[in-house]
Amino acid sequence: MSDVDRYLEAATRDNTRRSYQSAVRHFEVEWCGFLPASADSVARYLADQAQTLSINTLRQRLAALAQWHVTQGFPDPTRAPHVRKVLKGIQALHPVPERRAKPLQLAQLEQLVAWLDRQIEAASAAGNMRALQVHTRNKALALIGFWRGFRSDELSRLRVEHISIEPSRGMSIFLPRSKTDRNLGTTQWA
Repeated sequence: MSDVDRYLEAATRDNTRRSYQSAVRHFEVEWCGFLPASADSVARYLADQAQTLSINTLRQRLAALAQWHVTQGFPDPTRAPHVRKVLKGIQALHPVPERRAKPLQLAQLEQLVAWLDRQIEAASAAGNMRALQVHTRNKALALIGFWRGFRSDELSRLRVEHISIEPSRGMSIFLPRSKTDRNLGTTQWA
């Protein structure tokens, strides 16, 4: 694999790649659409799927179709004004409030930390070093995640070499990649 191919591969997450492949397959196989697609067929596809798919899923399907067309060297039919208008009309006629996960409340965090403290104490008393490490790590992740508002995927990708502690200054955590900010970034606190 050349350096260019390696960088191109790294630019798109595996989940996104699989999701886009699934969306293109849905368009071709389940809906029986032809690729390359016309703007009219994409608009019909949106209209046919409007009753069953959420607006976010439809947007994701459009993104997948757009990406397929661009990478194959075809004009992007999803950018046609009437395709965008159909999507806007679907959103107007099928409004659905976005569901968001409820944030962990401070009382719940206190309960979680108290339970982890009991587990840490029990593991320490029993000399169970593996359980001690696991519960201590979980406590640290829960507290860091709560206080910095990290996403679960960000927490799962934290690496010890990305954390630095500076006395009387604070802690710095480098996140090489984040869903909300695709650019490299650092988050810090004192």
